[in-house]
Amino acid sequence: MHFSDVGIISLILAVGVALSTGIVAVLGAMRHNLRLIAGARWGALGVTLLLILASASLIISFLIHDFGVNYVAQQSSLTMPWYFTTAAFYGGQEGSLLYWALMLSIFSAIFVLTSRQASAVLVPYVIATLMGIQIFFLLVLTTVSNPFVRLPVAPPDGVGLNPLLMDPGMLVHPPMLLMGYMSFSLSFAFAVAALITGKLDSEWLRSIRRWTLASWSIQTTGLLLGAWWAYHVLGWGGYWGWDPVENVALMPWLATTAYLHSSQVQERRGRLRAWNFGLVITAFLLVVFGTFIVRSGVVPSVHTFAISAIGPWFFAFLFICIVFSGVLLALRAGGLKSAHEPAPAVSREGAFVLQNLLLIGVVGVVFWGTVLPLVSGLFGQERVVGASYYERAAGPLLVAVLALMAAGPLLPWRGMGRQAARALRWPVAAAAAMLILMLAAGVRSVPALLTLPATCGVAATCALELWRAIARGRRQGGWAGALAPLARRRRRYGAYLAHLGLVVVVAGIASSHFWQQERDVTLSPGQQVSVSGYTLTYRGTDQRQLPDHSELVAAMTFGDKTLEPARATYAGLGGQSLTHVAISTTATADVYVILIGANPDGSATFRVLVNPLVSWIWAGAIVIIVGVGLGNLGERRPVPVPALVPARQAAS
Repeated sequence: MHFSDVGIISLILAVGVALSTGIVAVLGAMRHNLRLIAGARWGALGVTLLLILASASLIISFLIHDFGVNYVAQQSSLTMPWYFTTAAFYGGQEGSLLYWALMLSIFSAIFVLTSRQASAVLVPYVIATLMGIQIFFLLVLTTVSNPFVRLPVAPPDGVGLNPLLMDPGMLVHPPMLLMGYMSFSLSFAFAVAALITGKLDSEWLRSIRRWTLASWSIQTTGLLLGAWWAYHVLGWGGYWGWDPVENVALMPWLATTAYLHSSQVQERRGRLRAWNFGLVITAFLLVVFGTFIVRSGVVPSVHTFAISAIGPWFFAFLFICIVFSGVLLALRAGGLKSAHEPAPAVSREGAFVLQNLLLIGVVGVVFWGTVLPLVSGLFGQERVVGASYYERAAGPLLVAVLALMAAGPLLPWRGMGRQAARALRWPVAAAAAMLILMLAAGVRSVPALLTLPATCGVAATCALELWRAIARGRRQGGWAGALAPLARRRRRYGAYLAHLGLVVVVAGIASSHFWQQERDVTLSPGQQVSVSGYTLTYRGTDQRQLPDHSELVAAMTFGDKTLEPARATYAGLGGQSLTHVAISTTATADVYVILIGANPDGSATFRVLVNPLVSWIWAGAIVIIVGVGLGNLGERRPVPVPALVPARQAAS
């Protein structure tokens, strides 16, 4: 018996356990039967154990080089290091789907083990919804995308991962992004449970706040790791190319960002109930849509898998989810209406609403740019939009979002007052000062003159609010108690810290976009090139032979550093050639060198870029995650837990 046999048996058993768990959970909720609900909890844990067993079987198959398994033979080889061999588990379509199912089961288990904080009425329906999603993935894994299919004859060696994937980024970016995709299932399951039970108040929001923040944080990390990977591996000098697969990962993040802000309006004012349900459901539907785009190959992208039989499955699943969610929303439409009067437009609530509309507008822009090749192809002529479309269409909306981030937190909930108007002078002054400095420096780019002043306005607002809290603490308890208000209201001030991190990220993106310098040059040994004040000297090239490929390495001195851009050629992959960039990073700029090619006379052609403040993007991302983490560690609000009727009492 092979480990692959253990894996497929585990998957088949998991289908049965997940199906029975979902049925038992619904029956337990309908009959108010605690025993059935407890059985559903154990069933969810059983699915987790079976998927851990299946995943372990596949990983072991990789580590022992069982090339009789088709997936192992396609994704690994004898020359690959053990850590890339392990990472090959999620390197292809079948394994990544198994990883998704595994993470969904683990998150489901965590929910089951910590669900005392959630409403007992919602729990069984949450479990049933999660099992419904799990059943779909398990059916796909046991039919059209089985990672345990064996070959009639095992080859002596495998094909191996694409060389682009054999990078440290492979160890962190795909698992993080796939986990982020999967984690939106939890919020969706809570929304479905609330709609089914009619519990439409803010209780379900409080139940999912930490889950949603965790999902948002994981997806944020995955997106930024992907940008970092593209920047240092792909060798084009950028980190975001508006590729369809990048876009479909961004859209659920944008929808969830909108939800995290609009949910505060419902918690504070009891409004936007239908909107919040819609955002949570939309985020999940965008995840399913994105998975369809990636797995079907219907849209051209460097990331998508080849066209396969799995595409129709995900399209059908997306259709079912849309219809199911739409019916639930329609049935509960009457209970989602708010009895409260809307606040004035110039208020914090008004700022949140407008910010949400702008973010959804960005989602619409990105969605249309992503599906345009598919839609236009149906009419006979495929059209593809480039980065300029997204910059022109989404850029102004995002600048407006920044402006609202600067003004919104300083506005009262119910309307504009004189004190709030005085507070707004600080972000306005900061934005005006930056605008004047940029004009004095000769900047005439309108997008730059809008983006960076708005960013400074956000920074001023965050700094003002943090300083107010510290000053209040100092008045009450001296310098020893200065941080007490920040500790008491970690959720609020963690959000301000996250906003400051976003300011740093936006400053890095804007600077590297507007002021990137690039130069293509052919140099002989000893010659120099200067770009944006940075001087590099070409010293020559060296041919190196490694076990699975050869490298042409150029040496360029830059101050006391030596940069070594290279081109790698993989003879075993038909002579495939890849670029290895050389990057020198400082706090102010990256010097980014690409070796384009070498000539017989010893000269070589390079592309040299200077990218200002790119390191700020990665540093700001860390601040964002820390801020969200601090906010997520805030005090728990008590959630009422309705008592369920014991089984015997229900039967009587």
